[in-house]
Amino acid sequence: MEENLREILLGGQSFSWRDEGDGVFSAVLNEHVYRIRSIADAASDPFLRSYFDLDYDYAKAMEEIARKDEILSKAVESTGMLRLLHQDHWIATISFILSQNNNIKRITGLYDRLSRRFGHEVEPGYFSFPSPEEMEGTTEEELRGLGVGFRAPFILDAIEKRSVLDEIDGLGYEEAEKRLMNIKGIGPKVASCILIFSYQKREGFPLDVWMKKVMAEYYPGKDPSYFHPYEALSQQYLFSWIRAEG
Repeated sequence: MEENLREILLGGQSFSWRDEGDGVFSAVLNEHVYRIRSIADAASDPFLRSYFDLDYDYAKAMEEIARKDEILSKAVESTGMLRLLHQDHWIATISFILSQNNNIKRITGLYDRLSRRFGHEVEPGYFSFPSPEEMEGTTEEELRGLGVGFRAPFILDAIEKRSVLDEIDGLGYEEAEKRLMNIKGIGPKVASCILIFSYQKREGFPLDVWMKKVMAEYYPGKDPSYFHPYEALSQQYLFSWIRAEG
């Protein structure tokens, strides 16, 4: 089954990528502007190879998920092959702080405004996402002026406590979640997204409005352990499917 690159890049895992048209997607990452048309374009680049988790057997995982039950089979069939992105810790943390009570289009807009205001130009018109050092000294007022709203003090706290992000690798899921939640504004759902999409904690299972609906309607009485060992990837299939179904 063909990989669904659009859903992987624009479906809520990352807010770094843009649709350039004609099947090209671009992102400023690792001090480069990357432009790709397919996952195959990432195979020869060491950074993108890790970013797209190319050494994990997603074909096997997809097949096993589809065999789990009828709903997952529908989700896989309608979505195509998905991957879990392996993103920079800082970028993922701020991205998912921005995601609270928000939609993908608006999160992407906030990500762009932060990049243009605090990041640096890598190519004409293409700006990196700002490092915590580049954001050092910013104020709540300045952040609110960019439209981040109630999330402004959470971003400031993340800047102050950024060393926490270097303490997560190697920890078990519960302890990692607890450490992340020391940053203001990070609760279980946001922590789960950060742990999946940056630290490759595949047992994460974020429960937003869409997923609470899925669990109540199709999996009453079950918890994320039902989807083991593919909790995070199953969640992505169900999340993509239910959004498409409306």
